Amino acid sequence: MIKIIGLSRIHITLFDLEGKYGRIDGGVGVALKYPRIVVRSGNCFKPEVSLPFEVPKMCIEEDFEEHIGLGHTTQYLLSVAKLSAEYNFKRLSSYELAKLVKRGGTSGVGVYAFDYGGFIVDGGHSTKVKRELLPSDFSSAPPPPLIARLNFPWYIYVNVLKGGRRIFGKDEIKAFKEAKLEGLDTLARVVLMELIPSVAEKDLEGTLDAISLIQNLGFKKVEVSLQADEVKKLMNDMAKIGFPAGLSSFGPAVYTFVSSKKEGEELISRFDGFISEPNNEGAKVFWSTINS
Repeated sequence: MIKIIGLSRIHITLFDLEGKYGRIDGGVGVALKYPRIVVRSGNCFKPEVSLPFEVPKMCIEEDFEEHIGLGHTTQYLLSVAKLSAEYNFKRLSSYELAKLVKRGGTSGVGVYAFDYGGFIVDGGHSTKVKRELLPSDFSSAPPPPLIARLNFPWYIYVNVLKGGRRIFGKDEIKAFKEAKLEGLDTLARVVLMELIPSVAEKDLEGTLDAISLIQNLGFKKVEVSLQADEVKKLMNDMAKIGFPAGLSSFGPAVYTFVSSKKEGEELISRFDGFISEPNNEGAKVFWSTINS
């Protein structure tokens, strides 16, 4: 039996959908231990995935919802592709797997989180390779380069409101095409000169200040504006009690970072949701002689 223990991710922001300096997209995010996707070889179903090697039948032991901002599609396809590669005795990186299953066409956060876990920063796509703004579901561009990876030091609080909007498909394309971007230069400075060094120095206050600023800049401002009022209210209510909140991707997943389980449990008692440890290792592969 082969088992892949996967993960989910928080997507903090895209950097630049303008392409003024020859690159577009660019992303930053954090890998989570939970929720996660766990698949194993077994006689349950055969995934509808096209790969240049045999795709075996498999079973899903753990899963999480699609279109909530935690990166389900990329994590599912990479898990299936990784299990299939292992089944055929091929050791392929997440970059190589992502090209096969056509993921990473916008952000590389989910791709590199699968390999390495942690806090991920990618460098976006050259406009020589990707000439138009498209979400990953509709982009054929290869994954962008990884430019930074750090161990993430804090717990992550996540709340997925049932009344939040799930933005995907045509609505997602429309958001990219019609985005009116503001504050891109400020966003770049906040990410480079506050967010990344604050994580590196384990400065939670600086990190959360950057998260707060990011919600009103660039494409993230567009994503927040498209969410339901109750999602925006949750973010405001969390900020009022000292926990600046961010929207992961298009949401409706709202998140913040906490220094202890106790702080996370206080947020759960007030707002519901859950807490997760960061995944600083990436997806895991286990081989077993036990038949399933």
